[in-house]
Amino acid sequence: MNRHKYSAIGHRDHDYCNPVAAAKIERMLDLMPLEAHSRVLDLGCGRGELALRIIERFGASVIAVDHSPAMLDAARERAEWTGALGKLHLDDVDIARYEADPETFHLTVMIGAGGIAGGIAQVFGRLKGWTRGSGYVLVGERYWKQRPGPEYLAVLECSEGQYLNHRGNVQAGADAGLIPMLAVTASLDEWDEYEWKFFRSIEAYAREQPSDPDAPPMLERMRRWRDAYLRWGRDTLGFGIYLFARPGTRTS
Repeated sequence: MNRHKYSAIGHRDHDYCNPVAAAKIERMLDLMPLEAHSRVLDLGCGRGELALRIIERFGASVIAVDHSPAMLDAARERAEWTGALGKLHLDDVDIARYEADPETFHLTVMIGAGGIAGGIAQVFGRLKGWTRGSGYVLVGERYWKQRPGPEYLAVLECSEGQYLNHRGNVQAGADAGLIPMLAVTASLDEWDEYEWKFFRSIEAYAREQPSDPDAPPMLERMRRWRDAYLRWGRDTLGFGIYLFARPGTRTS
């Protein structure tokens, strides 16, 4: 089963590919004094919703990076429909291998994309290095609400040490030399909306494409995740988005 395909199908009815409500993300955008000349990097851009919102609000230029052709196709289609394609550069690159010149961007973003070894501390370090003085770093990441059990970790395919708690995520940014500006988390209602929309999309695809050999393993994976979400996930796993400012002199 192609996991990029699985994620693209599961998220086909989502705008943002994370459980935080759009209104909370808009609040974070309110705090960023971006302008038409600003440059933005969005690693793991998914369907491109955040990149398109930034272009719409500020007229900034956005480099949006993802390693899923299906996600990038969806982002391109949406950008064409909204007239934002002239400000959007889509890059099909593994984000773990992405490199940029130091202090290139006024805002660097990585929300729920994973793929960088070393966890959230390493993410903050890399994004900080690519961000200009007085620029901003926006990171979305999972966190533990309580200690996970081994059965749930097996479904997540991760170790307990892969994620911190909510405070730990904020502290990781501060330890990287960034200034915390705002942290928001997904409510249980937001998690439910996100997860059940994903579940419905996989179920619908399996009915629409019964001859696709990927459909049965996608259903199996989704149903196993659904059971784990109901058993443990709602009480154990959180998701937060964290906004930081990079100290330094503002540059053009």
